[in-house]
Amino acid sequence: MSNSPDIFVQILYKWDEANEQTANLRPVNSIAALLTWTVLPLPIDECVPEPIMRAVTETATTSGTLAFRLLFNADLPDGLTVHPAPRAWFGRRVVERLFHCWPADIATATTPHAATEMFFQNWHLQDQTALVQRNDTLSRETMDHLRRTRDWRGHDFPADARVLIAPAVDGEGVLFVAADAHELERAVRAVADRLRDEGLVVTIEHRGE
Repeated sequence: MSNSPDIFVQILYKWDEANEQTANLRPVNSIAALLTWTVLPLPIDECVPEPIMRAVTETATTSGTLAFRLLFNADLPDGLTVHPAPRAWFGRRVVERLFHCWPADIATATTPHAATEMFFQNWHLQDQTALVQRNDTLSRETMDHLRRTRDWRGHDFPADARVLIAPAVDGEGVLFVAADAHELERAVRAVADRLRDEGLVVTIEHRGE
């Protein structure tokens, strides 16, 4: 991660979804914003800059518990609870792998550190997705969607989640998705305010600009 003070953050409400590969991460009738950044001088390590990920996880865990796909079940940090996926017979597991719908274990995070560790599980490959929960638990239906869904376009936004957070292409952006404008604005503004408190320059491209 970069510790450079020269981090310029942009929050977009319109962008090239094909180029950023975000269309499949947006449920039906949802709205979204994309957080991107520029670091100068250009870093060798192109991970999400530490101040940005810290702002995302600190504000998200303030809003609720985060539920993630668990991709690597080793050296897990404190603050995580693991919910194992149901075990299926071997033939079904083969079919699910072929159709990219195999059920992943779910990990719920209650601390910024635990959430950061989970976000970085295959973040750059766009494998990770997080839901900020409204309540202490997710419904069985929502949990099953999170376990299996790699393309959210055919699904309604989960009623028991506040926000969906996921990476843009190559992990070089943070996508925020919500069912309504109020929920989205609250999430985006919280992150922007936290970044500005840390001295970063944040530009927001409002709708219609």
